[in-house]
Amino acid sequence: MNKTLVEVSNLTKTFHSDQGEIKALDGVSFSVSEGETLGVVGESGCGKTTLGRVLAGLVRRDEGTVVFADKTRRKQIIFQDPYNSVDPYWTVERIVMETCNDRNEAIQLLNKVGLGIREKDSYPHELSGGQLQRVGIARALGAKPDFIVCDEPVSALDVSYQSKIISLLEELQQQEHLTYLFISHDLAVVRHIADRIMIMYKGQIMEIGETGEIIKNPVHPYTEFLLSAVPSPFEKKENFDIRDDKVVSKGCPFAPRCPYRQEICLQKRCELKMHGDGHLVACHVKEK
Repeated sequence: MNKTLVEVSNLTKTFHSDQGEIKALDGVSFSVSEGETLGVVGESGCGKTTLGRVLAGLVRRDEGTVVFADKTRRKQIIFQDPYNSVDPYWTVERIVMETCNDRNEAIQLLNKVGLGIREKDSYPHELSGGQLQRVGIARALGAKPDFIVCDEPVSALDVSYQSKIISLLEELQQQEHLTYLFISHDLAVVRHIADRIMIMYKGQIMEIGETGEIIKNPVHPYTEFLLSAVPSPFEKKENFDIRDDKVVSKGCPFAPRCPYRQEICLQKRCELKMHGDGHLVACHVKEK
């Protein structure tokens, strides 16, 4: 088994706005092993992007710890929107040189991600979304990272291009010995690249385990709900009817929507507990 690259413990982050406090991360704890791809899945607002930005060093945490096995580990991030993550007045070559500071190396990195001499002098508006995401990947590689946060890297791309970027990320992971935190709202995408999947809802981890186990044997009701929304031509899925109750939960954040809810779910937070080898679940109902 590969050794742990990063250990996250009791991570908390709260944002303040005119509408009040938003707890984006609420006591999140997990680890990522060297060479692993950990998929982080959840709906918008679940805290997955905040988590990625904290691990990438772009957002300061309120509480908790993020410990890398080696303090010199280099971290990078690939953003969701390739157009908004680059300077529109810079050429592709200059964008990549932002991290590597060497023209020859920049060209080598562009070749590595499937781009070449023709694209190096182009500006962002002259490239497709898929091409520009390749530029973002090349820029990340220029820093020679060990750990890359992939924040919805294919969600802004055409479906026809998504698989190409996924394949590229997998190839680079093998070549460069990379570790990924792969963030997405789409389980259908994550299941193809992740070794393990972590399900988040309103800043908390609902379930975490090996990809095959999560897909075939989901335990938490929220995971069941997400899987019920994934289209499949091979299996008939049962409808998952969620509640829309206007109740306040001091316990499980999914309790107001959960069809299996019991009173304890509203009153007491359920910690992650083992539900098989390496399979952790936070659910009062399913632990009975």
